[in-house]
Parts: sequence; C-alpha cells; structure tokens
Amino acid sequence: MPKNTKQGLAVLECCQEIPCNPCTTVCRTGAIVKRALTSRPVFHPELCVGCKLCVAACPGQAIFFQIPDLGDGQAALTFPYEYLPLPQVGQEVTAVDRMGQPVCPATVQAVEQRPVYQQTALVTLSFPAEYLENVRFMKRLDREDC
Repeated sequence: MPKNTKQGLAVLECCQEIPCNPCTTVCRTGAIVKRALTSRPVFHPELCVGCKLCVAACPGQAIFFQIPDLGDGQAALTFPYEYLPLPQVGQEVTAVDRMGQPVCPATVQAVEQRPVYQQTALVTLSFPAEYLENVRFMKRLDREDC
C-alpha cells in the first residue's frame, strides 16, 4: 500500500482511450502520465501528494480522492460537483454509486472552491468505510434541499 493512503489518494477510473490529457497536464508530481494522447492514464500512487488538481481537471469526472480511514469506521470521498445549489458542510446527503443508485447516508465534510480548481467545486463526503468501493458521488440536490 502506498505510503500516503492514510492522508488520501487519487483514484482513476478512466476507462476510455480518447484524446484527453487534463489530468497529466495539472499533475505537478508526475503521478499521472499517459503513453500517448489517446491512451488511458497511468497512475503512480507513490508520487501522489493529494493536491486534488486532477479531480477538478478531469472533464469526464473519472478521478476521485479517497481517504479510506477517518477513524470511527468512517471513510471519505472527494469528487467534482458541478450543480447548483452546492451542498453545505454538515449537510446529510445520500451517497450514490457509479450508476446513481443510493448506497448509504453521508455527511458533507467540505466544499472546496479554490481558484486553481477553475470554477469546479470539490465536495468531500464522509460515510461508513464499508461502502468506500461503491460510493462515487451524491444524489443531486434540489433547491428545496438547501
């Protein structure tokens, strides 16, 4: 296991061989590389510093950031959220899987809107660690949910 998994680690689920390279362009440490413009990215976890620039840059929302152990049986996942309204820290939401199906209740731990993320908000959820491999997003909020 890479040395930095306690602090978190990027997870790449890019499965298409298309001409795309924002993740490699923003990765300052060389943790993400591509052999060719149309090849899938290769991730070197030992080089990941957890900056999350790749999460915000990926136009296909195929990169997430996981923290497998927050303590007390909880894990966390950070993903891009490009809808309005944005969730609020402390808000209870429904975590969903890759297909948008409910997985478990979750709590919003952070909503990051840094200039370096180019207008993309990154949302971090905490939830029971047993669901870490299934959770990939959250149910989209309606205006009345806020």
